[in-house]
Amino acid sequence: MDFDSLASATFNLTVYVSDADTSHVDMARVELRVTDANDNAPVFSPNQQRITVYENVSTATTLYRFTVSDRDTGVNKLFR
Repeated sequence: MDFDSLASATFNLTVYVSDADTSHVDMARVELRVTDANDNAPVFSPNQQRITVYENVSTATTLYRFTVSDRDTGVNKLFR
């Protein structure tokens, strides 16, 4: 079950159980919550870029800014 493609992350199930004696019946309601796993890799856009860095560039100069996305949610979507 892929969390990222679900319309809802919560499912309500009703479970019935019985045995050979039909008067022995019970029912339980179960709420199932699907949590996100870190199953999607980050994607860079563009995924390749050629840049030129001159030898006299200052320290801590931004050389290029990529756009990165991740289909996961919550902490699984964060980048380091």
